[in-house]
Amino acid sequence: MKNRSRLITLFVSLPLLLGGIPTIFLPEAIASDWATVQTRGRLLVGVKDYAPPLSFRDASGQWKGFEIDIAKELAKELLGSEQSVEFVPLTNRDRLPALWNDRVDLAIAQISVTHNRTRLVDFTLPYYTDGTALVVARGIRKQDFSQTKGIAVIKNSATIAVLQYHFPNISLIGVNSYQEGLAALKEGKVQAFAGDSSALVQWLKENPDYESIDRFLSHHSLAIALPKGLQYIELRERVLKTMERWRKNGWLRDRATYWGLP
Repeated sequence: MKNRSRLITLFVSLPLLLGGIPTIFLPEAIASDWATVQTRGRLLVGVKDYAPPLSFRDASGQWKGFEIDIAKELAKELLGSEQSVEFVPLTNRDRLPALWNDRVDLAIAQISVTHNRTRLVDFTLPYYTDGTALVVARGIRKQDFSQTKGIAVIKNSATIAVLQYHFPNISLIGVNSYQEGLAALKEGKVQAFAGDSSALVQWLKENPDYESIDRFLSHHSLAIALPKGLQYIELRERVLKTMERWRKNGWLRDRATYWGLP
């Protein structure tokens, strides 16, 4: 039986920049415990629906990508079949709230591990070490950046702090998605777009007139997010043990290589 939802007040220190708010009210995590997952016979996994090669739908509508492989293999390990998984598409802003409002059991959705987030959800060991990449038209250098055109970045993302450190005098333009930010770059509305290198690999292959400069501005870890709470210990422990085994036997590295991740 799932717990009834009740509201708790959490003070979270977030930047006001690009739509952030200093105080938010979050429902207490009520995602499914292990017994409920077993009874249901399906693992509800929050994912992104357009972040190749991590997670996306192909032309026929089939789910594909590195994070999709992780979710399927996890369902196979926990419930006996990779078909025992149901994907729930999430936007950036929905990824953690989806755990709190009972939409998903866990989230594998390009979520970086940060100090603030560890206060709100639990994380597994990282499944990939990613980097913040800066994409520009080929031939452009950081020294050429002007103050008249800003850098596009996902609203409320951890990338904002990275850009503030490296480019304190350049304006940041908040966008809602990678598609929106990269479209702004191609249309000349911004001089660069900053995002996770893993999510830009495929786009750069398809758009040879653009490149990533200076390799990475920062490094960060991507991990599976799970709800906090004693009632979720068994599910968390099963997921953690599976992840640790994959790290040791090389399965995670093999799948990352398969999807062309650096």
